[in-house]
Amino acid sequence: MIKQLFLLLSILLLSSAHAKSPDLSKMTEDEKQATGLNKLSKEELNALNEWIKNEQTNIDRTIRKRNAGFENRTQVARTDIRAKLERMYDDKLGNTYYELDNGQTWKRISTGSIFIKEGGRQLITIEPAMMGSWVMKGDGNRSVKVKRIK
Repeated sequence: MIKQLFLLLSILLLSSAHAKSPDLSKMTEDEKQATGLNKLSKEELNALNEWIKNEQTNIDRTIRKRNAGFENRTQVARTDIRAKLERMYDDKLGNTYYELDNGQTWKRISTGSIFIKEGGRQLITIEPAMMGSWVMKGDGNRSVKVKRIK
C-alpha cells in the first residue's frame, strides 16, 4: 500500500506541468481501490490532499523563480592566468589572436599592443579587470584587453 501511495504521489507531482494541483475527491472508486486510498479515513484523505496542494504550490514557486531568472548561479573564480605564448597572429580583418600553451585562444579587443619578445615562447599574464573583462600583459608595463575565444 505504501508503494502504491508513493507511486501515486510521484505521478501527481511529476505531472505538475499545470498550475492546478490534482483533487483526490475526483478519483473514481476503482481508482481509489487500485491505489489503496479507499483504506484511508476521511481525515487522512484530507491531509493527503492538503499536502499535495502545498507541494504543488512549492513546485510552482520554484518554476516561477527559475523562469524569472532567480535560480542559483555559481560564480566562477576569476584568478590570474599565467601561460606561455605559443603563437600570435592577425587575421584578414586585422584582429590579433594569442594562442597559449594551455590550449586557450584569446582575441585582442582593444587598441594598442603589448611587448612580445622575438623568438622563443614568452610568459604572459592575463588578469581579471573591471566589468568581467580581462587584461593581457607581457614583459613591460603595457597591456591590452582580451576576450577568450577557446
